[in-house]
Formats: sequence, C-alpha cells, structure tokens
Amino acid sequence: MIKRRAFLKKSAAAGAFSVLGLAMPAGAFFTVLKKIPDIAVAKGKNYFLSAQKAVNLLGGMKSMIKPGQKVGLLINSDFTQLGAFVNPDIPLAVIDLCNEAGAREIVCLQKVKDEYWKRSRFYEEMQEQVAEVKHVEANVFPAKFSEEHYKMVEKIAGARKLENVEVIREIDNCDVFINIPIAKHHPTTLYTGAIKNMMGLTTRKTNVHMHLGSGVKNDPEFLGQCLADINLYRRPDLVVVDATEFIISNGPAGPGELKKPDTVVAGRDIVAVDALCATYLDYSPYDITAIIKAHEAGLGKIDYLSLNIKEIFV
Repeated sequence: MIKRRAFLKKSAAAGAFSVLGLAMPAGAFFTVLKKIPDIAVAKGKNYFLSAQKAVNLLGGMKSMIKPGQKVGLLINSDFTQLGAFVNPDIPLAVIDLCNEAGAREIVCLQKVKDEYWKRSRFYEEMQEQVAEVKHVEANVFPAKFSEEHYKMVEKIAGARKLENVEVIREIDNCDVFINIPIAKHHPTTLYTGAIKNMMGLTTRKTNVHMHLGSGVKNDPEFLGQCLADINLYRRPDLVVVDATEFIISNGPAGPGELKKPDTVVAGRDIVAVDALCATYLDYSPYDITAIIKAHEAGLGKIDYLSLNIKEIFV
C-alpha cells in the first residue's frame, strides 16, 4: 500500500500531466493505456448517454452479460432530496444496455418506487422496459428479516467484524450483479459510494449492528470494517457511480451543499472506483476507512492512479 503522502504526490503529478500534456514524452500516455480501461469516466450533461458510453468503454454490457442471464441491480434510489439519490437517467441507461445484451430478467434487489423512475426525462420512452423490471418487494427500508426473502449468514469468508448477517436471498440467484450508487457525503464515513451501497442488501437489524456493534455509536473504524466485510459476500461485476450532482454536506439524506461535476464513473474494481470518486468530494481515499479496509480485504486497488483510466466528454 502506498502511504497517503506518496499518494497525494502521485495525484499532483497526474494532475500536472493532464493539464500540461506536453510535459509527458510524446506517445507515452497512449502507450500506457490498455485498449479497454480499468475505469471509464464520462463527462457531460446527458447522463443517460454518459452512463452508456462509460460502460461501452469497458467493453460493453455484452462482455459482462450472456444472453439468458439474470441481472441484479442495487440502486441508491430511496432518498428524495436532490443530490442524495442516483439520477434515474443512469440506471435507465443500464437497464437499456442489459436488455440489449439479452438479459433474461432484471431485478432491483432493493425495491425502487415508481415515482423515482418518473423523475427521469427518459421515463416515457423507457416505460415498457421499466415495467418489465422485477423488484424484491420485501427489501424496503426499514427491512425486516423473513425466511422467504432473507437468509442468515453466520460468517462471511474473510470477514473480520461482521457476523450473523441478514442478506437478501435474491442476490444468490443473480448471474450478474451491478452496483449503482451515488457519490455523496456521510457524517460517519465521510464519503458514501459503491462500498457503502452494499448495506442495501441487508436488513435494518444488520444495518444497525454495523453502526452500533462495537459498543460505540457510529464508530468509524468498526463501520468501515463491516462495510468491507459485507462486500466480501458478493463482489459486483460492474459498478456505475453517479457523480453528476451530489451533496457534499448533511449526508446521506440531505438537503446539503451541492457539487455538480456532471460525471459518470464505471469500472469493475469497487475499491478503485470509490477511491477515484472520493476525490470528487475533495477526500483522499486514505481518508475513507471503508475504502482502506476494502483494499486490505483484497477487494480492489486503493491506488486507482496505477490503473488505466479513460476520460471522455459526451
């Protein structure tokens, strides 16, 4: 692991190259990039198109979904304040790509309300596809355990703190899992994104344990480790982060101060994607305990700058 000071120096150097492109030896940047990047960053006002372009940069949805497979989506959709929920244009774009790739069934692992979809300017043209999406109706906050919809996992392999986890059963039935969070502020974890979004697969009882289980309310160290632990249960095949417009204060529900980078980030490495997106809130990934713990658990690379990142303007 690189130390935070070294990371910051490396970040500054990368920024210098992006601004002063001529300082880099001719052709060096293109030599370093792979044909398919590890992380795709799409910037622009059309968030539907940005999400699709970002996924296509990664090789396209057809490289991740085989015809006839079942796809599970986890969307941070439940809040109502601007900048606290994923812009619905983004999951609609993902649904469209999943259908194009031949998905047999798409299921939202946490129920998404009808009014959420209607906030999108693409709702009318996507209405038929939205109607075909299934939902785990029982997984609505505050979700309660039932044998039909949840199972008790006494110990997740590799977990350090989290035990007796109540996990939604439907995640086990999905061939492909896509995590769709928003990058935003949180008072305890500072940043909430893809890693923390995984709490949406568990009951309120498990959520409460993550916040109180150490004996200290909202213990950042314990919560951060629990977040890494729940991510060991099922790694996403794809992460698509809404960094278009989000709260940088008074999270997770808002209202709060807004930042609007008009950016969608996609990748397969949940740690690297969160590490990059944390910087949009002016944090180093080494400021975020959950990112550090997830990296230590082998879930991905915290040094996202060592990966191949491609940025496009839509």
